[in-house]
Amino acid sequence: MVANPRPKVYQVIGGTSAGGPGVGWGGGLWVVLPTTRKLIELGCEVWVLCVTEFTEQLFKQIGANIVTSPFWRRAICPRMDLLAFWELFRLCRRERFDVVHTHTSKGGFLGRIGARLAGVPLVIHTAHGFYFNQINCGPKEARFYRALEKFAACFCDLIISVNEEDRLSAIQKGVVHPSKIHTVINGINTRRFENVVPPDSLGADLDPSGQGILIGTTGRLMQQKGYHYLIQAMPSVLREFPGARVIFVGDGPLEAELKGLADQLGVSDQCRFLSFRKDIPELLASFDIFVLPSLWEGLSISLLEALAAGKPIVATNIKGNREVIDHGVNGLLVNPEDPAGLAEGIIRLIRDKELARGMGERAREKAKASFSEEAMVRRTLDLYRSRTPFLALG
Repeated sequence: MVANPRPKVYQVIGGTSAGGPGVGWGGGLWVVLPTTRKLIELGCEVWVLCVTEFTEQLFKQIGANIVTSPFWRRAICPRMDLLAFWELFRLCRRERFDVVHTHTSKGGFLGRIGARLAGVPLVIHTAHGFYFNQINCGPKEARFYRALEKFAACFCDLIISVNEEDRLSAIQKGVVHPSKIHTVINGINTRRFENVVPPDSLGADLDPSGQGILIGTTGRLMQQKGYHYLIQAMPSVLREFPGARVIFVGDGPLEAELKGLADQLGVSDQCRFLSFRKDIPELLASFDIFVLPSLWEGLSISLLEALAAGKPIVATNIKGNREVIDHGVNGLLVNPEDPAGLAEGIIRLIRDKELARGMGERAREKAKASFSEEAMVRRTLDLYRSRTPFLALG
């Protein structure tokens, strides 16, 4: 049980409030949701900033107090950002939260400063990846964002990194003192992906012939995910295996551009865009191979889900992915921005069914052993306990 009557925790994730149902928090949602659920079970009063109706519904279902705002946007907008900051500061002063836990770059920057200035006793930030480590971040940008992160780090008690490489990078680059940053690897509910049998109607929809090879990927249609390179790999795959099809699950700003590229390369009939879906376990069970061609990641929830589903995987050799995939054991790692490497990995798994089967089995085993939701939540709450004397969570 908790020591105080209903300690108050505020989960802050800044994103965009415009777009389709998949817009907003990305994989971070599935990290915050189980932690929030556990805090509520332990007797805490938890508030959550929700920027989409979808996330609002999810958190309402578990009993969280919902905060909505018209001011949070992913892009930098000084006027809107100032209003978001003032709104957060006033809420923290009024509600007297015991803990404010921030997520995402903007949520973390504005939230940490606002919460600390409002007198919140414990301020925690989870870094779902650092922008200064992204492949598209130039040297001047990287220096600027490192300075912002270093400044914001002064306003919190603890930083949680979702992968070990980011933790070490933040220390090496002088962003934060080693004692202030800890790694908590992302986790998922692996049971959702066990013994899943997709309905016949789904198989008929994805592959009417029943003879095709389904290559699947899940995630937002945005630059980070590197989907251009997967589409560029398809002509080579199709020369070897004309029955191959790639299924994109997710919505996003690049949908029209990706469809145009597929049409330009003559593979539009072999590329299917399903938009945002909730039946991810059934879709993954339908795929023969899972591909994640990302250019950068924190630690991909989509990749963990494919692991738990027992899929043979081709993923890019980037931070985060390297902590999930052991090359040649439970998947294949290829260079980012490399259509030829993606094609080679996909073709190898299609050709060698025994290799693919073994990798899928070892993927499922690793998901259970290393990436459970329970372990992630337990480690997060252990860090809460280590930093505050008044939040004695049971």
